[in-house]
Amino acid sequence: MRLINKIKSLFIQKSNELKTIETRLQYTFSNTYYLEKALTHRSVQHRSLGNYERLEFVGDAVIDQTVSLWLFKAYPKSDEGILTKIRATLVNRDFLAIMGQNLHLMDVVRVDSSVNIQDPKVASKISADVYEAIVGSIYLDGGYKYASKFIKRTLCQTKYLDLEDQNYKGQLIEYCHSKGLPAPQFNIIDSHGPEHEKTFVINVIIPPNRSWEGIGSTKKSAEQDGAQNAMKTLLVS
Repeated sequence: MRLINKIKSLFIQKSNELKTIETRLQYTFSNTYYLEKALTHRSVQHRSLGNYERLEFVGDAVIDQTVSLWLFKAYPKSDEGILTKIRATLVNRDFLAIMGQNLHLMDVVRVDSSVNIQDPKVASKISADVYEAIVGSIYLDGGYKYASKFIKRTLCQTKYLDLEDQNYKGQLIEYCHSKGLPAPQFNIIDSHGPEHEKTFVINVIIPPNRSWEGIGSTKKSAEQDGAQNAMKTLLVS
């Protein structure tokens, strides 16, 4: 099969589009077959290259291994519980979708017009899937060394979402300060339920006109939820 794929790659001339994607990924493929496949959604039935689902499976395993090893070395004083919490954040589907959006993968993925990529949930899922497939394609093309470098560069070194305590409120304040933005404001806009089981709704505002909501069983957890929602948006805007 590998021989067949190599023969195929000899007849697939690398287009300017693929070269642009490689520049964005900071990786040059020896075999464009893997890259083509990583960018093909299963809705595109007529393509002989297949789709990205099997590559996504491989990428998921490589990401998990790389992130685990990176965390073990990066946080030598953290216990297993903290490392597990950080890993769960980094490999979360929503976060992987942000990585795909940062690389503008939705601009180049091949998907049938019957798929509504204007739906945020659909786009987010595909973005995460393609990111994993890209990791799988790099791994199969160049090996673990290059795949892990890509993951560390794009995922592990994300400045605002890899802190041990996951203090999203603190991260948002730091982000605003670093970007010269006004400090975020946290306002309670609603609370309901019995005293022992209240639900709080927080409005997070960055003046003059950007806002997000957060919900939690305490004021603090609602603020953290709102700050996390804000960070997800700000990192891809």
